[in-house]
Amino acid sequence: MNLEVLALLLLAILLASVIFYVSGAIVGQDWSASGSQILRILIVALVAVFVIPIFRNVADEFGAQELGLLFAFVVLVIVVRYVLVEEMTVSDEWLAAIVVSVIAVVMIYIVDEVSRSMFDVGVIGFI
Repeated sequence: MNLEVLALLLLAILLASVIFYVSGAIVGQDWSASGSQILRILIVALVAVFVIPIFRNVADEFGAQELGLLFAFVVLVIVVRYVLVEEMTVSDEWLAAIVVSVIAVVMIYIVDEVSRSMFDVGVIGFI
């Protein structure tokens, strides 16, 4: 592993953590974060950076690219529901998990487009 790849990987984890913090704060309407919530956000970011691309790549091997993205999104919703939403004060936990995941995915694609246009580096391969 190169130093550049490690730096991009750490940057992807940091960006995913910030994105999940912001999307969770938007849904939960609480911009404060306790130590356990920061740990939960970091766990969700690690899953988004490492596990979801694995599922997406496996689906690509079988020629089902769209199905892989859908399955990766479902995995993300489940992880967000059972890890991140537990700390939030919301009335419907599944709806909150779906909304947090949608906001996070949209923000990830925005960050990817900005990084591709400004630095010619795609972040979506790491997130």
